[in-house]
Amino acid sequence: MPTALVTGASRGLGAVYAHELAERGWSVVLVARDAARLADVAERIGRATGAIVEILPADLTDPAGLAAVERRITDRDLPIELLVNNAGVETDAVFAEAPVEALTGEIDLNVTALMRLTRAAVPAMTARGRGGVLNIASFAGYLASGGNAYGASKSWVLAFSDTVAASLQGTGVTVTAVAAGRIRTDDDPQGPLWLDPRDVVRRSLDDLARGRTLSAPGWVYRALVGYLEAPRTALRLAARVAGRGRERCERLERGSGHTRPSPVPTPFRDAPAPARPQPAVAVHAVGPATPVPPVLPEEPARPAHVAAATVPAPRVSGTGPLPVVTGPAGTGAAPVRPAAARAAASATARAAVRRLPAAPRPVQPARDAATVRLAAG
Repeated sequence: MPTALVTGASRGLGAVYAHELAERGWSVVLVARDAARLADVAERIGRATGAIVEILPADLTDPAGLAAVERRITDRDLPIELLVNNAGVETDAVFAEAPVEALTGEIDLNVTALMRLTRAAVPAMTARGRGGVLNIASFAGYLASGGNAYGASKSWVLAFSDTVAASLQGTGVTVTAVAAGRIRTDDDPQGPLWLDPRDVVRRSLDDLARGRTLSAPGWVYRALVGYLEAPRTALRLAARVAGRGRERCERLERGSGHTRPSPVPTPFRDAPAPARPQPAVAVHAVGPATPVPPVLPEEPARPAHVAAATVPAPRVSGTGPLPVVTGPAGTGAAPVRPAAARAAASATARAAVRRLPAAPRPVQPARDAATVRLAAG
């Protein structure tokens, strides 16, 4: 028999959640500050449904009480399959007139306690591959009124649930936020804006079972929330698509993906890189070694059949003066020709160029008079 833990279960919506879960076959753990009222609710649920009901009196705004509930959630022998974060408080005074202690209590219960209990439940649920978290928010998270911190805290619950749900895709754990409207009591009038608590509980549990991130009971609130959530829905879809793209890229990087081989053979793909000569390093007796620029390769050795007199001595670049080019008479300098000699040599070279004869032009063959007359008809 699975076990669910419901906070704020001594009255109101929390007591209805506990009763509905017990009727559906769940064992329930009831958490609230008022121990006497909690025991009364547990007795009524046990007699009506025959379910196993456990009570855990704790003040979630007190660090000791919050730690006790966290220990119960993380108990491996009695695991919690469903967490219903229903506990919440609203200050009646406007923000400028509300006591600081009351505003701090709103944040401690509506935000801090909800976050810590969710953090305590999710790791064990993820390890088991199943579980659910139901965070009771409010339509005031979209349109806050009264000038207090209640609407801001419920807006945080909506955003927090959306963020955690996106991080748990594919783990088997569902996180659903409930944008509940006005809950009708015995003194409230009838109307579409006033919701029956049993309808809210059943609708939200069904949406949790369907894996939905947001539940808006009541057709009026459902239509309003659908309109207000349109931009966030588009962004959520884009984030989901981007997340799948990142997962595919990670699989390809890890080698689990399959890629098509290249149709062009690449025989040199695995060939070792060619060895590159390293620059010579000058060694000094004192001081660090300083690299010198590479020199040109030396001339090849003289072949055996070539006389030594006709082969110049080998020379290394940068090691000596350039060789002296001598003239034809061996004077030690290159010959200088006058301008008249250069002009005569150029004219001789032009005269030596022989022009090819032009190709003969084609000649039209002659026809006799008879052939011309036959062609003309």
